[in-house]
Amino acid sequence: MTLDTPSLMLTNTLLTATLAVCLALVARRDRADGLFYWGLALTAHCAAYVLYMLRGQVSDWFSVVLANMSLVSAFALMQEGLYQFQGRKAPRWRLWLPVLALGVLFALLLGNIHARVVVLACVLCLQFAQFAVAMGQRWAETPGRGKFFVMAGIAMSALALVVRAVAVVMGQLAMGSITDSGLLQTLVFAMAAVAMILVNFGIVVMIKERADARNHTLAFMDELTGLHNRRHVLLALEQQIAWACRARQPLSLLLLDVDFFKRINDTLGHLSGDQVLRDLGAGLRSHLRACDIAGRWGGEEFIVVLPGTDAAGAATLAERLRGAVEAKCFVMPDGTALTVTVSIGLHTLYPVPVDATADSLLGLADRALYRAKALGRNRVEVA
Repeated sequence: MTLDTPSLMLTNTLLTATLAVCLALVARRDRADGLFYWGLALTAHCAAYVLYMLRGQVSDWFSVVLANMSLVSAFALMQEGLYQFQGRKAPRWRLWLPVLALGVLFALLLGNIHARVVVLACVLCLQFAQFAVAMGQRWAETPGRGKFFVMAGIAMSALALVVRAVAVVMGQLAMGSITDSGLLQTLVFAMAAVAMILVNFGIVVMIKERADARNHTLAFMDELTGLHNRRHVLLALEQQIAWACRARQPLSLLLLDVDFFKRINDTLGHLSGDQVLRDLGAGLRSHLRACDIAGRWGGEEFIVVLPGTDAAGAATLAERLRGAVEAKCFVMPDGTALTVTVSIGLHTLYPVPVDATADSLLGLADRALYRAKALGRNRVEVA
């Protein structure tokens, strides 16, 4: 089925204009999420299609050279938006050099549409490759599924351009103007419309999913230490108690308290106290398994949930943690070196009774912690 190319161009123009307006309504230049640049990219894309439709009515310098420079500029702006979304400085010379190169080449090839089709495909595929590399460099750090929609749209655009360029090179497509109609032209512009929807849908989803991930972090993580917060640990502890009961596995709990922490705050200041807590959080993570759950319980107290760990294993780990803290030299923001110790209370459930609760387990571990404090601190006590 062959559709009228100018009609397809008009459809794409209306589509990109609508998407541009939608992004403009929610984008703010001072918000580093890439939407401002992606909105500009859609505007440039729309301008390119408007100039395409004016082919034969205005000078070729506008409908050919400027139109295609506008199209290539749209993908340069998309990359600007991607780098801003990733929190990186965009390599602008690398992003905008293809725009300048295409303008020069199109000026030289103004009378050769077949050569221009091949050049445009090469330049845009280079930009798509740059975009894919930039996405890949932060792939693991980009949460969710939006990135897959974006890459699917980019791949579809590249495929359409390559197919048309190959058809031109092999003499299978004779074009007098970009507005000529034909099966391949219909396919190219239809794929371009679908690709535009995929890319922009993916971009919006990427932004939403990252915002969701950040909100989850704010809700369940302690910002200072990078450990889980009290709410998350409580939920996880209830789940682990239920699992240990079903699986008939031991479950151990450690409560750690920094000795004389108030003295650190009073003598060296709260910045030093914060540094101690940050270093302790990092130290805990380095000594635990992936399945263990560490969190900041409150103030200078930390909590560690040890699934499948019996009393002997938990006691060994607790002593190792205590010794590691005592042996570490804590360097404060002003350069002061400080020695810190912790007291640890430990309790193990095995077998786990069906009526066990997080509160009962916490109460026993807390009792052991207070005994460690009462017996001189810098020690491990078992309930």
